[in-house]
Amino acid sequence: MIDGSKLPFDENVAVSKRVADVARAVGIPCEAELGKVGGKEDDLVAEADTNTDPDQAREFVERTGVTSLAVAIGTAHGFYVGTPVLDKARLSEIRKVVDIPLVLHGASGLTDEDVRDCVALGICKVNFATELRKAFTDACRELAADDPKAFDPKAFGKAGMAAVQELVMNRMKVCGCDGKADGIA
Repeated sequence: MIDGSKLPFDENVAVSKRVADVARAVGIPCEAELGKVGGKEDDLVAEADTNTDPDQAREFVERTGVTSLAVAIGTAHGFYVGTPVLDKARLSEIRKVVDIPLVLHGASGLTDEDVRDCVALGICKVNFATELRKAFTDACRELAADDPKAFDPKAFGKAGMAAVQELVMNRMKVCGCDGKADGIA
């Protein structure tokens, strides 16, 4: 993953192409980001209406050779303060002109319906990082509250991982990818 989205378009193209070229040389896929996903991440705050332009998306993919593209359609990193308004029409337009997998960053807190809609419109990978971190942390806090004498990091890790596993199983169902891998329970 290379995130040059904070850079001007041509600089994002240049840095993403360099990373994609190296990744391709060693057989590794390369995801890049175009447009600015809202919210706060790595001390970068994106303002409104910096969604991915479909024509730029097409040009970006052609010029960089990335294998997947994270697009901005109104999502935000972290949890939402208000109700997100996703530009699903824009996503549909991007899908028409870009033939590589599209990625949705900032999906923590989206409704199941919004996630399903985005998948139906061409999203192939959905990032729920904040939800996963919160599930892990909440499980650790619950263990600490239930057993104030608990001190073994393995117990906290086990509780956190169980909570993350449950959330991931739910999110896989929402994204429609459950039951599609042969030989995996």
